[in-house]
Amino acid sequence: MGKYFNQYFIAGLFLLSWTAGLSAQVKPVAPSKTSTKKSTSLKKKKKKLPPPPPEEVEIEIGKGDTALIGKTSLAEFVHLDIYRRTRWDPDAPGYDTATGNGFYQSFFKGDYDAAELPALYAGRKFVILGVEVLKNKNTGKDMNIMYLHGDVENSVIWVDFDRAVETREISFIPTKRKRL
Repeated sequence: MGKYFNQYFIAGLFLLSWTAGLSAQVKPVAPSKTSTKKSTSLKKKKKKLPPPPPEEVEIEIGKGDTALIGKTSLAEFVHLDIYRRTRWDPDAPGYDTATGNGFYQSFFKGDYDAAELPALYAGRKFVILGVEVLKNKNTGKDMNIMYLHGDVENSVIWVDFDRAVETREISFIPTKRKRL
């Protein structure tokens, strides 16, 4: 009896492993277009792919366009400051009002008060007065600076452009768009 038991046990294991192999190889059949029967095949769970990256859009912004102040979780914005001119220097050069070029040399010659822009400005829109590239006095590196027309007389909002865009402290409502 032990002899037959071993043979049947081995045959049973073989049959079991063979049928398990068959069931693992069964592929679901797609329903035909003319068939009205529902397929009872197993559905594979699809992996969710990350959404495609947003389409890059190059935005031309400049004097006369609108900037939108973003949000901050702090009491003040980190990369936006407000300056109010308190004394005009009679020798201050003019600037190109059509392009905004030379605004820094004109506005910042004289006396002014400066402060970080308060968080209560979040969500407000301001007109762009100009954009300039200035040298950082501490590092010697170029800085892209934008000036916004302030809401207080003789004031301007200074925007450290690159950092403010990165931290979403500012965004834009341009008048012109150019797709890449």
